[in-house]
Formats: sequence, structure tokens, C-alpha cells
Amino acid sequence: MRLHTLDKAEQKPVSHDPGLKKKVLVPEGVGCVIHISHIVLEPGSTASLHSHKDTTEVFYCVRGSITFRVNAAQVVLSAGSCLIVDPKEEHAIVEVSVESEMVYMMVRP
Repeated sequence: MRLHTLDKAEQKPVSHDPGLKKKVLVPEGVGCVIHISHIVLEPGSTASLHSHKDTTEVFYCVRGSITFRVNAAQVVLSAGSCLIVDPKEEHAIVEVSVESEMVYMMVRP
């Protein structure tokens, strides 16, 4: 058994947007999960358009509302909803209108 808590999680910059800071809740991963991270996004936050060659990214909105662009579609992720972005799909955070909180993980196929 392993217990991880947010208050002890290391804070790190998001690799593609170093101005954004995340807490890496499970840095060593588990099985097919590479890592689990937590982020609080302030109004006006954005994340640049990018993709991942070999991994799926799973986003879960804890509170607030986050607008993503996935390929050409805009998707609003609101509290209690989950977004799955498959390998090679381009995605970005394009709008955060209220303080929002999200948990996300990188998963190997």
C-alpha cells in the first residue's frame, strides 16, 4: 500500500508551459499510469497547443470550468466531468474564467 497526500506532493512546472505549476501527487506512477498530477488554474490561465506521441492524457475537473481545444473542437470541462485525450491529439487549455481545479494523469496505452 502507498498513500500520497497533496500537502506533501512536490510542486513542479508543467513541461510545455513552465509558468503553470502542478503538484505531482503520484510521481512514480502505477502500472500503466505514468503520473498523477493536481493543478489549480487561475482565471485567464492557458496551456499551449501540444500533443503526446505515445500516451493518453486523462483530465478530471474537481471544481470550476476549463475550456480545452482538442484538435479542432472546443470542449468545456466542468466540475465532475472527465476528458480523455488520445495519443497524437493536439490539445490546449484556451480559457479558464473562474478559479478551477483539475487532476490529470498520463497513461500508457
